[in-house]
Amino acid sequence: MRDKIQNFGRALSAMVMPNIGAFIAWGLITALFIPTGWFPNEHLAKLVSPMLTYMLPLLIGYTAGHNVAGVRGGVIGAIATAGVIVGTNVPMFIGAMIMGPFAAWVIKKFDKAVEGKVRAGFEMLVNNFSLGIIGMLLAIVGYLTIGGAISWITELFESGIVYLKDHNMLPLVSIFIEPAKVMFLNNAINHGILTPLGTVQVKEFGESIIFFLESNPGPGFGMLMAYWIFGKGAAKSSAPGAVLIQFVGGIHEIYYPYVLSRPLLIIPMILGASSSILFLTIVGAGLVGPISPGSIISVILMAPKGKTLLLVSAVLIAAIVTFVTSALIIRRTAKEDDTLPENRFKPKYKRDAQSATDVAKARHIVFACDAGMGSSALGATRFRKRIEPLALDLKVTNSSVNSIPADADVVVCQQGLVSRAKGNAPKVRVVAINNFLDDPALDSLYEELSKRSDKAAEAEDDVVTGGANPSVLQLSNIKVGAKATDKWEAIAEAGNLLVKGGYVKMEYVDAMMERERITTTYLGMGIAIPHGTESAKKQVLRTGISVVQYPEGVDFDGEKAYLVIGIAGVGDEHLELLARVSEALEDEQVLEKLKTTTDSEDIYKVLNA
Repeated sequence: MRDKIQNFGRALSAMVMPNIGAFIAWGLITALFIPTGWFPNEHLAKLVSPMLTYMLPLLIGYTAGHNVAGVRGGVIGAIATAGVIVGTNVPMFIGAMIMGPFAAWVIKKFDKAVEGKVRAGFEMLVNNFSLGIIGMLLAIVGYLTIGGAISWITELFESGIVYLKDHNMLPLVSIFIEPAKVMFLNNAINHGILTPLGTVQVKEFGESIIFFLESNPGPGFGMLMAYWIFGKGAAKSSAPGAVLIQFVGGIHEIYYPYVLSRPLLIIPMILGASSSILFLTIVGAGLVGPISPGSIISVILMAPKGKTLLLVSAVLIAAIVTFVTSALIIRRTAKEDDTLPENRFKPKYKRDAQSATDVAKARHIVFACDAGMGSSALGATRFRKRIEPLALDLKVTNSSVNSIPADADVVVCQQGLVSRAKGNAPKVRVVAINNFLDDPALDSLYEELSKRSDKAAEAEDDVVTGGANPSVLQLSNIKVGAKATDKWEAIAEAGNLLVKGGYVKMEYVDAMMERERITTTYLGMGIAIPHGTESAKKQVLRTGISVVQYPEGVDFDGEKAYLVIGIAGVGDEHLELLARVSEALEDEQVLEKLKTTTDSEDIYKVLNA
C-alpha cells in the first residue's frame, strides 16, 4: 500500500517538478512587477496572467503526456490541455494533470493498434494526422465537458482552503502533512497537490500560504538543533552537517531518519509546523510562488514585498516550538542510544559472498531518492569524494528511484524506498540506508570497495615485479560470469573492454567483427581469440588483451567458447600474444578452472605468470 501511494504521488509530482523553474520565474515576475510588488511595472506585469493561464498548464500537460508516451505523448497532452484551458476561467493545473496523461495514453494505444499495419511510405502521414485528429477530438471534449468539471473541483478545493484559513483551522493540515513527509510523500504533496492550488490562489489574492505548508524549513531545523545540543555520540556529531543541508540547502529528506528512529518526534514536528501556519494565518501572510527546495533562502526570495520579516518569523516560530518539544524527548532517550538514529533499524549491507562479488564487479553505483534531485545528489557527491582516493574505475551518480539507469550495478537508497528500487531494478543489488550523510551500510560498502582497491594494488605490484606489462594485461580487462546470446555479442564485449582500457579505437571493434566473418577465431578447448583485420592496425593504440568468461558458453559456429580473449597488437606483437596465451592455457586442469571461476584474479594470475 505504501509503495502504491508513493508511486501515485510520484506520478503527480513528476508532472510538476520538471517545471518548477517556470513556476519560480512566474512567481518572481509576480513579486516584482504587480502593483503591490517590489518594483511595480504595468507593462511587465502583463506577463503574469498569460503565463499563469496558458504557459504553466500547457507545460504540465506536455510533461505529463511525455512521461507516458514520449514526445508524441507530450504534444497531444498539450493539445488536450488547451481544450480545458479555454473551457474555464480558472488556471487549469488539475485539468492538465488529468488530460495530459489521458491523451498520451490514448495515442499510445492507437499507435500500438496500428503498429505493423501502415504501408511503407505512409508512416509520417499516419503519425501526423492521427496525432492531429485525436488531439483535436480530445481538446473539444476537454473544452465542452471536462473544463467545467475541473473548474468546479478546483474552486471546491480553494474554498476548502479558504474556509480552513478563515476559521483558523489550517494548522490542522500539519497532522497529515508531517507524517506523510517522513514516508517520502513530500514531493507528491508539495508539487503534485499544493503547488497547483497555491498558484490558483496567487491569481486572486497575490500570495498564498499553501506554498508554505509542506516546504517550511523551520520544524526540521528545530528538531536537528535539539539533536545537536542534547543528542549523544554520532547522532550529535552528524546533526550540524544535517542542519546546514536541511535549512540552507533545503533538502528535508536528511532529517527523516532522525524522526523515524524516535517516532514520538513527529509530535514536535506537527506542533512546530502548525504554530507557524497559525501565525501566518493571523498576520495574513503567504508566498508568491513555490519554495523549492524548502530552504530559508527560497522563503526569503518568494516572500511578497513588505512581508519578508513575517515569513522569516514564521520559520523561526516553527523552529523554536519544535526545538523545545524535541529536546524534552531527546534528553530523556539519549542515554538509551548514543549512536546514529538509523542504527535502530540496522539496514545492514550484507557482506556475504554474493554482495562482495557484486561490488568487485561494480562499475556504476547509483544513489536514488524519490525525486532524484535532492538527497540522492547529496549522497552521490559525498560518496564520490569519499572513494576518490581509492582510484577505482567506478562511476557514482544519482537518479530517481523510478528511473534507475539500466547499467546500474549497485543502488543505494533510503529504507522506505527499497521495495520501489527492487521493483524498478530487480537484478541490481540494493543497499538500504537511512542517512545519506553517515550510515553503517555506507561504511560497509566503502570497506568492500577498499578491498577491491587493495586487490588492484596487489595486482599492479605483481605486474611491476616481473609479470606482464601493465599496458598489456590489467585486472580491469577481465570479466567473469558474463552472458551473451551469440558470438557477435561476445566479440563486442571483448572489444569494448579493449576500447575502455585505452588499447584501441572504437573502429577496431568493427574490424574484429569483420575478421570473424572471414573465418572463425575459435581456437579450440573452449577458447576464442577474436582480433582485428590486418588493415585495422592503425586503430591499435597500444598492445593489450581482454578476457571475458562465459560459464554457460557461447556458440562459435557449432563450438562452445567459454573464454573469449580479445587481442590487439602493435605491429606483429599480436602473434607473440597468441603464442603466450596458448602456452599459458595449455594445462587442461587450469583451463577448466578458469572457465568456471568467479574471481577474475584467478584468470589474471594465470595469464600474468
